[in-house]
Amino acid sequence: MQVDSEAGNNEFYEYDHTNANPTEENKIEETDQIADQLDTTQNVVDEDGRIRHAPRWMEDYVSGEGLSEDEDIVHMALVDSADPICFEDAVKSAKWRQAMEDEITAIEKNHTWKLVELPNGAKKIGVKWIYKTKVNEHGEVDKFKARLMAKGYSQKHGIDYNEVFAPIARMDTIRMVIAIVAQRGWSIYQFDVKSTFLHGTLTEDVYVAQPKGYEKKGSEHMVYKLHKALYGLKQAPRAWFSRIESYFVSEGFQQSQNEQTLFFKWSKEGKILIISVYADDLIYTGNDELMMNHFKKSMQQQFEMTDLGKMRFFLGIEVLQCSNGIYIYQKKYAREILRRFGMEESNSVNNPIVPRNNLCKDERGVKIDETHFKQMVGSLMYITTTRPDLMFVVS
Repeated sequence: MQVDSEAGNNEFYEYDHTNANPTEENKIEETDQIADQLDTTQNVVDEDGRIRHAPRWMEDYVSGEGLSEDEDIVHMALVDSADPICFEDAVKSAKWRQAMEDEITAIEKNHTWKLVELPNGAKKIGVKWIYKTKVNEHGEVDKFKARLMAKGYSQKHGIDYNEVFAPIARMDTIRMVIAIVAQRGWSIYQFDVKSTFLHGTLTEDVYVAQPKGYEKKGSEHMVYKLHKALYGLKQAPRAWFSRIESYFVSEGFQQSQNEQTLFFKWSKEGKILIISVYADDLIYTGNDELMMNHFKKSMQQQFEMTDLGKMRFFLGIEVLQCSNGIYIYQKKYAREILRRFGMEESNSVNNPIVPRNNLCKDERGVKIDETHFKQMVGSLMYITTTRPDLMFVVS
């Protein structure tokens, strides 16, 4: 099995089933050394002395060796965290207690629910706490997030919800926007909406149990009726997108006919503002600073936002904006899948697939874990976002 050792690098690790520990002769480079390169499309001399030329369609994929340390700081570090898995563990820590307090405060500030008696014939939906340590672009702990989730798996179609579909930006759209920005010398920025789904208004009657640790004394038997969505509800993504879509329309944006998550706005002077929405992440760009500043202030008045500044890390893709163009790569993601599948110390090869190798079923072979193999392939499929040269062998 072969896996991309690093985003933007033409060397790969090959897993040796007979000897998981590669020898010094076969080990071309350590994983961390390979991970320090963004891409390599330069000519390579193979073992036979032949020069392998990079294909013409890879001319836009360049090496990152010339980048300075300051430019390379956007690389993501891997941080191991021991997040609690249940309320009983989390409540013992002051940082997680504060995180839960912040979540409840955000819910009540947004008028998400109202404490009521459960109507006859109605069913309440359970809730649970989810805990996650968030890191910044340097791999340092940014915040401790506690999320109150509804147990949406207990909802029934036609009773608790009707429509659930909510569009998200396609990766092709994200790449297109980045390409336009690079071509025209613009900058691209990023927003993160806090408690995104809490902004979506519900049209159905939904009742949830009181969260553990925050039951109202004397009213433990009562439930919350939701006015707005909670994370975990099946209709939550649709409710949020309907909310943000109506806001953009009211602000004079036009929605793309081919991509529902793409919005445009033109000024009288012919200036343009472009926005792409992926759940709670928004990227925006344009050729007029005044329009972008006005948009940012308007969004912050409507929603509780985190201004992330220039786009640096989006959907597992690292973005480096330089004066000579924009680089996109998946170094952190590549490291994670190497570690996840135990291939950090595997040998490297120059080709993603063995040439002229006919594969056939091994009737006497040991049965493998089908799910594990599918997870490997799925992980590799996502890395082709920045590595189109792997598309053939992965697909």
